[in-house]
Amino acid sequence: MKDGKWLEPRYGSKDIFDKDYSKIDLSGLTVRCPGCKEQVQLNRRSTNNKSAGWCKKCNRAVTV
Repeated sequence: MKDGKWLEPRYGSKDIFDKDYSKIDLSGLTVRCPGCKEQVQLNRRSTNNKSAGWCKKCNRAVTV
């Protein structure tokens, strides 16, 4: 399993993240959160096809 990175710029809330990454991708990768090391599934896609996920424990967006 790959280590993830924080998504830049930092998203202050999940609502804004969900708006920018509106497409749901159920076949996304699973990575380790750079903060808490828990598994995060990259199940959201932006309009330019960048993958990201949300770490519930750290309350931050994660990408590859």
